[in-house]
Order: sequence, then structure tokens, then C-alpha cells
Amino acid sequence: MAVRRFVVVAGALLGALSCSRAPATSSPAPGTGPTATPGGGRGAPPTTGNAPGAPAARRVPPSRDSLAKLRAAYVATVMQSIAGHENEPADKVFKNVQVLKSLTAAQLVQKMNKDYAEALSWNCTNCHRLAPQGNFASDTSTDKKRARFMQTMQNEINQNQLPKLYPKDTPAVTCATCHRGYNEPPPGDYLAPERGKPGAPPAPPPPAGRGATPPAGRGGPPPGF
Repeated sequence: MAVRRFVVVAGALLGALSCSRAPATSSPAPGTGPTATPGGGRGAPPTTGNAPGAPAARRVPPSRDSLAKLRAAYVATVMQSIAGHENEPADKVFKNVQVLKSLTAAQLVQKMNKDYAEALSWNCTNCHRLAPQGNFASDTSTDKKRARFMQTMQNEINQNQLPKLYPKDTPAVTCATCHRGYNEPPPGDYLAPERGKPGAPPAPPPPAGRGATPPAGRGGPPPGF
């Protein structure tokens, strides 16, 4: 009996000691522990890459002023290369001109810069993917083929459709009519500011005979109202 009691007491003491010890620290799983980064202490966040599951960082597009400066450099280079041939037909000076053959070489360059690139906030290299090597005639970009189609559509509207609605003083549409400075035209529910407000064209002048200041010295509306 004494021996059994001693065994029971010893077992109880060992159990109490084992419960009172702090649990051993487990080693972190690979890839889950703190990361040592160059130039930083242990546990510092990584300097490159995105966190798992986080959306990829979106590249901030260049401003329109920056794009204008980039295009100006391309325009200056092209105009220098065609010096003395500016007034010749575009398809005689440049290769692979399929739609804008009626323009001169200088007019074609300016149309690319103003009517196309400025209206879409693009650079020359968006359509001319091999432009840095000077190969503007290449058709490697589908955007260049799309631009030809859009120009053909614009010609159809200006030359055949709008004259039916406006036989006199026929207006004309351009790339900016729909794109308004964006790559993709804004959605239909997008409305431009009213005329005369910030970001909108100036307000038109009042019609002749209206909007004049009433003559001083008399009450009531001026004669004729």
C-alpha cells in the first residue's frame, strides 16, 4: 500500500510540473516567418512585389503635357527627315499611306499629332510600335489598322452623311468629337460641363438686339419688350 501511494503521489507531481512548463516555440513554416530585406532589419516589409492576393499596382499614365513633349520630339525628327518635301503628296513621301493620300506630307504629320494623338491622349508609339527605329510604315500594331478604319468612318460621316442634314454650312466631326481626350470614348451618360463653366467652351455671345443693358433713367422694361 505504501509503495502504491508513493507511485500515485510521484505521478501527480510529475503531471503538475509538466503542465506548468511553457510550451516550446515552434519554428515558422517556410515563407511565413519574418523576412530579412536588403538594407532593412529582420521583419521589415519587402521592398518589391505585391502582397499575396493584393491587386497588381497600376502604372500611372503620363500626363498630357508629357505626351505633348514626347510627340513634339517625334514631329521634329520626322519634319527634319522630309525637309524640302513637305508640300509633296503624303503617299509619295511616306510609305504605306493608304487612306490620307490627299494630304501633303506636312499635313499628314500634323494630323497625326493633333487629330489623332492629341484627341486620344496617345503618343506616336501607340500606333507606330517600331517608331524608335524609324519604321513608321510597319503594320505590326492592330491600333494602326483600327485608326485607318476610324478615319474611313469619319470620312463617310463628313463627306456623305452630314451634308444630307446640313446642305449649307456643313459641320465636320473629328476624333475629338467622340474621344474627347481619352483612349476609349467616354460612356453615353458622361456629360460635358455647360458652356461657360470650367472645362467647357466659352459661352456664345448673345444674339444681336438682346441682352443689352436697359437704358437708365426709366423704370420698367425698355420699349419693345
